[in-house]
Amino acid sequence: MNTKKATKRALLTSVMALVMCVVMLVGTTFAWFTDTASTGVNKIQAGNLDVELLMYKKITDESYDYVNISKEREPIFGSDTSTVAQNNNLDTLWEPGKTQVAYLAIKNEGNLALKYKVALNVTNPADGKDLYKVMQYAIVPDAKNDNGKVTGWTTGGNVTVGQQPVSGEVSLAVGATHYFALLVHMDEMAGNEYKNGKVEFDLTVYATQDTVENDSFNNQYDADAGTDEFKQGVTISGIAGVAESYDTIQDAYEAVKAMLVANSGLVEQPLSAEAFDAFFTDGGKITWTIYGNQKVTDNRMFSFGRAANRFGEGRHITEINIVGGNSSASLDLSAVNGTFALPYNWWNVADSANTALKCKNITFNGIKYMPSATYQCTLYPTTYEFDGCTFNGNLYSYQNFDVNMTIKNCTFNAPADTQYAFMSQGKGGTITLDNNVFNNYTRGINLERATADFVITNNTIRSTVSEPDRGAIQLTDGKSFVVTGNKVDVNAGNAFWFHNAATNGNVTYTINNNDIKAPYIGYYGTSFDVNGKITSSGNKFNNTDTTKCMKKDATVAEVTNLTAIR
Repeated sequence: MNTKKATKRALLTSVMALVMCVVMLVGTTFAWFTDTASTGVNKIQAGNLDVELLMYKKITDESYDYVNISKEREPIFGSDTSTVAQNNNLDTLWEPGKTQVAYLAIKNEGNLALKYKVALNVTNPADGKDLYKVMQYAIVPDAKNDNGKVTGWTTGGNVTVGQQPVSGEVSLAVGATHYFALLVHMDEMAGNEYKNGKVEFDLTVYATQDTVENDSFNNQYDADAGTDEFKQGVTISGIAGVAESYDTIQDAYEAVKAMLVANSGLVEQPLSAEAFDAFFTDGGKITWTIYGNQKVTDNRMFSFGRAANRFGEGRHITEINIVGGNSSASLDLSAVNGTFALPYNWWNVADSANTALKCKNITFNGIKYMPSATYQCTLYPTTYEFDGCTFNGNLYSYQNFDVNMTIKNCTFNAPADTQYAFMSQGKGGTITLDNNVFNNYTRGINLERATADFVITNNTIRSTVSEPDRGAIQLTDGKSFVVTGNKVDVNAGNAFWFHNAATNGNVTYTINNNDIKAPYIGYYGTSFDVNGKITSSGNKFNNTDTTKCMKKDATVAEVTNLTAIR
């Protein structure tokens, strides 16, 4: 039987700190046995998948050994009060050229063979230092603090933000132990700009059953046990005192919401600096990792019910990250009218920080509106980032404040008779759409923010249900538009439409190297002539009539006034 385990090890430092924790995660995929059952003299015993993380450490003043630290919460590279730090790692003040070594091991304490992979997760705290850029790591297999001791730093891998694999898939028999050393090194050439910087590492081990034990047929009954997927659940980071994982997003929300009610409140109640730092362990950044399909039931679910992001001067919910933990990670937004709220910030003061929303590798089912807040501090733009996401619905994006919005590597899938995949309105900022695919919307995309810069690059807009009198790319209003490297493949209507609602007569358009397949090139209905504002070259037209257009509500094509796109 597969059961899941999670053990974390924090590797923390202070000044020029390296904050590191080691996570053991056993992914649950199948569960044919659920308990022990007996009838008469017959007994069925469920197998046990049990992994321990060991570290070589001081036992007494004169003895050292590998001991289980799976349940420990003390730092490995940590403070002078750490009960588990080893090899002079109590001194955690980092400086150029310094290397720290931790001798670790993975032991199979269960009665089922397993296979595991190791991955390194790197988080860059929002301190402006980017310490990770001058840190390197190395994992040395078969290294023990005896005859296999590491003698010095030679070379390692560069640290990059996000997750990176550091091992292949390794089999581990019942009772077996694999030894390795984790080395962390600071570049000798690091300058003073990295003083007081921090970086956070999670070393994650994914484990599941191996195809070793036999059933009545062969040893392949658990061959499909996934090595990289915790199938259903939620994990939270950035909040103190949370569980290793929760079965549902609702469970996680209720647990942390209760903590907020107890320590401050759900509206605008403050927290002292000490209390804020104790509760928010990542400077106000919250990361949700989603496994499987999760149903969002409250508009403020991702801030745990908190309405305002501010807890006091310089104390804010600075970022909400929503990350897909496996290939089936998705959010059902049907119960919240297709969106959710960000915490608001109406304090227009220098110490304010708007809450950024960053989503990666997650599917949004039933989405209708871009998540937003009623108010944000207008001194700074609000950041939105979507990478590798799937939007099953449409995304209407309105913000009455400036934004830095990037949507890249995403897929938009239209429900039947859906007009726009993405429609952007509001105040200024920069909106970037890069390398996205828009499938079967009747009108494509619509961009309308008079003081915003729009960057539309390398996207694919394709539809077999396009409206005959509309445009795939509707450039309504903006400060500037860069439209390059896109592919348009629609069965009806125009490739471009410069809408009559335009108000910014100082707009500029750069339209280059697009691959266009549409019945007509399009037209402009603006009060000004767009042709003199267009820079264009290298566009390819495939069975597209570049001399005609289909105007709004028209049934017959006519000569176009759009002549500058070449």
